Amino acid sequence: MRNVLDKFLILLFSIILSATAYGQQIAVRGGFLQDSVKIGENITYWLTAEYPQSIDLILPDTLYDFTPWEFSGKQYFPSQLKNGQVFDSAVYTLQSYEIDEVQYLGLPAFVVKSKSDTTTIKAALDSIYFQTLIPAASDTLRLKTNLDYQDVDSIVNYPLIWIIAGAFLVIALIVFLVFGKRIRKMLKLRRLKKDYIRFSEELSTSIQTLKKDPNQKLAEHTLAAWKLFLEKMEKKPFSTLTTREIMAMEYTSELNGTLKSIDRCVYGGINDDNLYKSFQAIEDFTQHRYTVISDQIKNS
Repeated sequence: MRNVLDKFLILLFSIILSATAYGQQIAVRGGFLQDSVKIGENITYWLTAEYPQSIDLILPDTLYDFTPWEFSGKQYFPSQLKNGQVFDSAVYTLQSYEIDEVQYLGLPAFVVKSKSDTTTIKAALDSIYFQTLIPAASDTLRLKTNLDYQDVDSIVNYPLIWIIAGAFLVIALIVFLVFGKRIRKMLKLRRLKKDYIRFSEELSTSIQTLKKDPNQKLAEHTLAAWKLFLEKMEKKPFSTLTTREIMAMEYTSELNGTLKSIDRCVYGGINDDNLYKSFQAIEDFTQHRYTVISDQIKNS
């Protein structure tokens, strides 16, 4: 048991001697160039390393974590070789956002032995004083209470809001006076086109159904829908007019036989296989009147 203990002590002593000798071969030094620092102000820190040429040593780069300091920039100097000793140096520009009265920093150098084995040797800590921007309060300083009302500007700038609203109203009035008639025409034509397309699709569907199965109920519904659309487009009470009253109008003479054929089915209950052709004539007449009304609106 004693022999094992002796061997362990000898091995430990050898490792300590090797580490001491290794450390003596490398000298890493660093420090601040300034005596004090203000918050957010650039501060300069220098770092040097002297080591044998046989050793692979690197200084911290931009990937190093300088916390609590903020990295701002760096400047490296070419390595110098003299008597088998290499001398490296670098200057770092840092910033501090800490408010400790005294702040410290000691940057390291890294000895690379292999890809996965490195040794860190740090420079001795150097200190720098924090320079406050707020002057210290003197003993003679006394706060004075003032309860007088102070007029503070409102968060909402109401005068500016009224100016913008007034300008908007003036612009809107000018646009209405200059383009109001054209805008009304455009909206009227757009609404008429939308209504016509919807009615035309419904009428086409009814015609296809009547072609396959002519029946009284669908014919009555389609005729009523047609009168309602004409009433809205022509601005005349077509839904309350009889066939004779409709035929009395100057532009409906072409519908004479058509409406009578539909009336025979709707009111007389007489089904006709060619009933769908009467509604096709209705479709052609409605399309023509839509074109006429659209032109009247455009030219009004």
